[in-house]
Amino acid sequence: MALTAHPNDSLNTVDIKTAVSLVAYSADVVFVLDTDGTIRDVVNADKIGIEDSSSLINKKWMDTIAIDSHPKVHALMDTNTSEGTQKWRQINQLLPDGKSLPILFSTVHLPKQKAVLAIGRDLRNISALQQRLVEAQQEIERDYTRLHAIENRYSQLFNITDQAYLLIDSQTLRIIEANKASGTLLGDSKKLVGKAIGDLFAKADQEVIQDYFADFKIGNLQQNRVVHLLNSADEVEISSALLREGRQSVYLVSLNPLSVNAATINYGEQSALVLKAIEESSDAFVVTNLQGLILSSNKAFTQMTHSAQAEYVIGKSLEQWLGRSTIDLRIILNTLREHGVIKNYATTITSDDGSSPLEAEISGVDVRSHNPPAFAFSIRSISKRVAQAGPTPSNIEKNARHLTELVGKVPLKEIVTETTDIIEKLCIISALELTMSNRASAAELLGLSRQGLYIKMRRFGIIENSASEDNDS
Repeated sequence: MALTAHPNDSLNTVDIKTAVSLVAYSADVVFVLDTDGTIRDVVNADKIGIEDSSSLINKKWMDTIAIDSHPKVHALMDTNTSEGTQKWRQINQLLPDGKSLPILFSTVHLPKQKAVLAIGRDLRNISALQQRLVEAQQEIERDYTRLHAIENRYSQLFNITDQAYLLIDSQTLRIIEANKASGTLLGDSKKLVGKAIGDLFAKADQEVIQDYFADFKIGNLQQNRVVHLLNSADEVEISSALLREGRQSVYLVSLNPLSVNAATINYGEQSALVLKAIEESSDAFVVTNLQGLILSSNKAFTQMTHSAQAEYVIGKSLEQWLGRSTIDLRIILNTLREHGVIKNYATTITSDDGSSPLEAEISGVDVRSHNPPAFAFSIRSISKRVAQAGPTPSNIEKNARHLTELVGKVPLKEIVTETTDIIEKLCIISALELTMSNRASAAELLGLSRQGLYIKMRRFGIIENSASEDNDS
């Protein structure tokens, strides 16, 4: 017999007991099967934790494995595979206690003995190693996630502060990192990285900077120094702290500007400036809640409404000073809720002392994302603009001249009917312009039902007959 013969041919020449004994020396477990896959014997069952192998005897091998291993056993039992190839498949073998055991199986078919030997290698050690590898990988990923979260928090804290900070390498005195506030003070923070700290200051102060950090490096605590920025007369106060990162040391340098300019004003100061500008503005400014009750107003609104004092308007509804009161307020609030903004809404502002109403334009914005949610309005008087524009011939006047020309040519009844139609059409067009084409609001303004407005709009050709009646915006 040739030494290179296939195992099937080699073992086929000996009896079944000898074949099993030979195979058992190199395997953790051996299943002796009939050609139909019925288990006749189990050798070395104790090695894989099966104390009583009798529970497997006379059972189909297919019935003793996990369902996901069925296709693999079919492949192992297939006798049509080419000679010279030995297949190995990982099978999840079910144990009597219900647990599964990973075993790497290959089969040797013995046609003369009408038997199949399933040779198995216990994979529990490999599986345990794989499990530990997975757990180690998961722990690494958790550590990475934690470090990433810490880095994000550090970055947010570093950049959210109004104080200018620089991280400086203690050996080279070059900038490692700069926050946003330092970028506001010194220029683009990204372009600062890599620069020497001395290059940021006037030449006259560069020696002072070098001495400051040299003394700091040998452990001499230094007082804050006042230096001048490069190409600027602005003074900044420098202070530092030593931080250690493993074997590397860095300086956390704080720059505190001593002169105030637009670039160094912090967010709180900017907000205060905006509020001051609004308070002193010549245009009225009002903030209301979502129902239109005034929460705050500036001096110009108090003057526009001739109110006794600013506190008087707080808590009152804005409709109290609008020319068309409830209708104006409803149109304005509905537009803000739907679109988030309203621009140049024409109305009149009445006054508390009974003087003539002012022609005005209202613009507003939805700030419901703020807490508390609110609407903000800018109210501008346009009375002078309207007066300077002067009277212009209205459509009614033009049509009136046309109608007078019809006297004597057509009956009076027809002239009256045509006049009524012209007035109705002009009123509808005016209401639509006033409500920015919001048909529901226009119908309310005219005292019509919504359906009645649609009928008249079609009649006068303001909308096509095929137009949708649901377009209320």
